[in-house]
Parts: sequence; C-alpha cells; structure tokens
Amino acid sequence: MGESTGKSQDYAETWEGGFIRHDSRGRKVYVIRRMINGRSYKVSTRATTLRAAMEQLKRFETDPDHYNPAGSSHEAPIHLDAPLAAEFLAYSRDVDKNSSTWVKKQQGYLAWWADQLKGRDLRKLTLLDDILPALEGAKARGHRIAVLKRVYSWLRKVKHVLSVAEDPTFGRLTVPQARPEQWKRTKVIPREHYLLAHEYLAPHWRDGMDVQAGTGWHVSELVRFARMGSVEPYRGEAEGIAGVLVCPQTKSGVPLRTAVSTEVLEAGKRLLERGSLSFEKYGLAIKGACKAAGIPPFTPGRFRHSVATWAIEKGADPASVAAFLNHKSPTTTRRFYATHAVPTKVPTLR
Repeated sequence: MGESTGKSQDYAETWEGGFIRHDSRGRKVYVIRRMINGRSYKVSTRATTLRAAMEQLKRFETDPDHYNPAGSSHEAPIHLDAPLAAEFLAYSRDVDKNSSTWVKKQQGYLAWWADQLKGRDLRKLTLLDDILPALEGAKARGHRIAVLKRVYSWLRKVKHVLSVAEDPTFGRLTVPQARPEQWKRTKVIPREHYLLAHEYLAPHWRDGMDVQAGTGWHVSELVRFARMGSVEPYRGEAEGIAGVLVCPQTKSGVPLRTAVSTEVLEAGKRLLERGSLSFEKYGLAIKGACKAAGIPPFTPGRFRHSVATWAIEKGADPASVAAFLNHKSPTTTRRFYATHAVPTKVPTLR
C-alpha cells in the first residue's frame, strides 16, 4: 500500500482506533493500535477515510486475531440486499456528491441487479456465468455495468470487505463507450424556435430560458442557481459583459462563475428573488410554449448544445467556448456538444 514503516515516521496524528500514517502519495492511512487481553495489536486498515476506518475498526473488534482488511474467503457472504443498497446510495449521495437524479437511477439499477442475481453471494459471482448473461439484451447496458463496477469498487476500497480476487468486474468488465446520441441527430435549438417559444412563456420560465441561453448551463445548475446562487460584479474590461452569475457547483466544490450580458444578468436577479425553479415544471412549460408556437418541441437540456454550436458557428475559438462552458478540454465541447457546428470558413482557392 506504499505505507512507510520506518521508525522515523511521525505518528502525531491519532484517531479513535490508533494512529495515522501517510503513504507514498501523501494520503492518510488509518492504523489500528490496541492492547487487548495483554496482547498488542498494530495493523493497517488500508482505509484512507475516517468513515472507512471506523468500519474496519468494527470488524477488527469482532475478531482481532483473524482480522484481515482486504476480506477473506471464510467471511460471511455479501448480498446485494436493501441495507447494502441503502448504504451504497448514501455514500454515492454524501461522499461521491452525485446528483439526486443519478442516485435515483443508481437505485433502479441496483434493484435490477438484485433481481438478476437472486441473492447470490457477491464474492462468488463470475463474469461468464452470472454477470454477462444478465446483461444480455438489457437496455442502458453501460449504466448497469457502471453501477455494478462502482458497487464492487466501493466494497473493496471503502468498506474493505472484498479482495481484488473476489471482484469479477476488476480489469475484465469495461463500460462500453456509446456513440453519442448527438452524433446521430442535431440537438441544437434553431434561434428562431428559441425566440418563438420565448413569446409564449410566463415571465418566470422566460427568465430561466434566458439564463440558460446566456450561460449554457445544465438545467440542474439553473435550478441550483435559483435556489442558492448569487451575482457578482465583473472586474475585467470586456464589451457586452454586465456581471457574473455564480452557481454553487456542489459536486466539485468549486462555484461556477459565468460572465453574462445585461439581459441575462437581470433575468438571473429575478430568478434569485423568486428563490426557486422547478425542474419538471420548467420542462413542461417549454413543451407547452413550443406547442402554442407551432414548432417542434425541444427540452431545456438542449440549450448547452445550442450555446456551444451558436458560439463556434459565429467564429468563437473552441478553446474559449470550452472554458466558458467549464469543460476541461475543447475536445469535450466538440465531441459531446458542438457536434454539428460548422467551423468558420477560411480563405480558399475558389
């Protein structure tokens, strides 16, 4: 595990079960140090978080002489039952900081896996006999694989009740790379459709649409902004920028700041004054506006694709668009969002 065992190691930091080392990558590693019935115990839990270490401490106290942080074949079977699923989902929500939408989907996929596995011990599953047959013909295959792999990873790395040898997904089961849906059909909202739907929306929903059209935010970010966002002044010098909308970026822990025009800034302020925006009702309102305007319906989730495409087709540098949308790389923008953008024409011979 890369832990230092030299006597010069500083053990100044302690926890309920013993002391804390730091491994070669600088991570905390929790070590149990106890005196039980005259016998001294010092064993690494291999855990790098206090929560996981406390789980290991419980296992150690049950049977100190046979404690093994990686788990062993003689231990009790592990079933994908309701308590285990609930514990995993709580970790997904509270520690992994996944959105409530994804956690709810994970819950559904866990229920599906529980039904497929029919109470079998997770330690004894095999790829060929249990997992691949269950996936045969299943929809959303990639998501089902991703959830199962995450459960096994959580059992190994967080709870430390499973070894790599007991994980049938480790190094053998990969999440298939699906061809992005937007490669098959454009998800860009035509400008004229945006303006037509705009006219048939109530003011509150119109403000939401304007903020999305001016920021390229996900709908979840828009909802979060309306509930707990803020406005900041723009401290630079740039034409067309009136201020900055700030959305609490819960998953990464870093707020998302987007420079906006006067119209978008005012729409954002009105959303903050109202204090909320319903994800479901917002989508239904836009669907109704499209119907009233006599145009094909579009969902608010398509604004991000539209902003990326509109910007690149107007001559914006893909790297600048990527930075504006808070993407790590222009490749993400091109691959998943501006898939139908036509680059600015360069001089040619004809």
